[in-house]
Amino acid sequence: MSAKRIANFKYVLRQRGAALLILLVILIVGIAAVLLNSLTSSSAKTARQAMTAAALAQAKEALIGFALSYGDTHSGQVHGYLPCPDTAGGNPEGSAEPSCGSQDVSIIGRLPWATLDLSTLRDGDGECLWYAVSGTYKDNPKTGLMNWDTNGQLQAYASDGSLLTPADNQVVAVILAPGAPQSGQDRTGTTAPVCGGNYTAANYLDSNNDMVHNINNAAIATGQFIQGASGSNVNDQLIFITRQDIWNAIQKRTDFQNTLKQLTQQVALCLANYGNNNGGSSYWPNKSLPWPAPVAFPAGSDYSINSNYNDSVNLFAGRVPYDVGTSTATMSNAYGTLMAACTGISPSTWTNLAPWWNNWKDHLFYALGEEYKPVSTYHNTTPCGQCLSINGAGNYAAVVMFANSRLGSLATPQVRISNTISTSPISTKRGDINNYLEDNNASNFPGANGNENYKTAIAGSTFNDVLYCIRANTSTPLTVIPCP
Repeated sequence: MSAKRIANFKYVLRQRGAALLILLVILIVGIAAVLLNSLTSSSAKTARQAMTAAALAQAKEALIGFALSYGDTHSGQVHGYLPCPDTAGGNPEGSAEPSCGSQDVSIIGRLPWATLDLSTLRDGDGECLWYAVSGTYKDNPKTGLMNWDTNGQLQAYASDGSLLTPADNQVVAVILAPGAPQSGQDRTGTTAPVCGGNYTAANYLDSNNDMVHNINNAAIATGQFIQGASGSNVNDQLIFITRQDIWNAIQKRTDFQNTLKQLTQQVALCLANYGNNNGGSSYWPNKSLPWPAPVAFPAGSDYSINSNYNDSVNLFAGRVPYDVGTSTATMSNAYGTLMAACTGISPSTWTNLAPWWNNWKDHLFYALGEEYKPVSTYHNTTPCGQCLSINGAGNYAAVVMFANSRLGSLATPQVRISNTISTSPISTKRGDINNYLEDNNASNFPGANGNENYKTAIAGSTFNDVLYCIRANTSTPLTVIPCP
């Protein structure tokens, strides 16, 4: 081969090598661009998810704080209530509605960020948060009984359709991040000028309308909410608050248990005051106390209604009565209700505790000594005769018992609420004394005749009743002490 041909051949090789090098560089740059774009997209998605999670967590914390301090910020109320959502924007945007729907009916709307003293919390896609509240926990109109046995009416599901909470600890509130709009969702409008858009839930919250789950996050009537998932037709992200979340926080208050003890003591003082004010020349001294009310009310009765707590003749152990007209008719006494006797003890104290009675009265029980039952003649209480004892000792005219938080560690766990999504103060479980009191405090109730022995002990996993005793006195007024 001639030198010229060899030179040409080398030149061609050099050109081809350069071209291949250029192609390789282009390929590397292209792959790098794809990887960089993928990393950038992944980082952006992670950042959006983190922003959403932070907003949801902040909203949950603020709502629990609202319930925890409700009695402090709302005079004459107890703790536990959650705000109504912002459903129309008629008030300043972000404000809870003053009243939302009917009693015990759940409702959905935008998170009332202004009422919660928050900024406009937004998810990673820039949307303001939405919020659903159980009808049993919204603050107006209020449910009949607000205490640690009040269950939620909402249910939360994982993206695979599995239920996230047990029936006795249902959801009381759900906070939702709508995410990017789905097909058919119209988020235009001016009714929410700060957050943007409108108040139509279906334009923000999605429906998993497959035949397996069929949950619509915008349909509050079902009370069901499902977590969104990648590739799903639901991209809503949610966080929820359960009954126990609320009450775990409230029970950490240093004043909470003291208030419940004070309520129990005050109710015992009300009963003592009733006995100390039986009058009339032919009746005195007559320190008769009223009959208790039954533990179980007739089927369908509402345990939140005061007038259902009626004293019952010849009943020596039951609930603390509200209406004592039957007992009063036997004696000369001006009190037709126990609450009238309460105001005679310490009006200011009872004014503060009356809301606690209204919401916790289903936890108060009362045993009466036979010697102090209602009578219409001179009442000789020397010696005591048939009275009550505590841990096998003492003579007491009556005992008032507060049923503390229900115990799940007993051989038969205590259950006070119906395990259904429809929760109300009407529950057959409230009529079973064993769901409230322990040991002989419960076993004494059937067939009590006024000379029973009751129990006090250090609170633990199998006993936590709180007892106050009304001392049997003849020459001095009836008085109240913590049962020894």
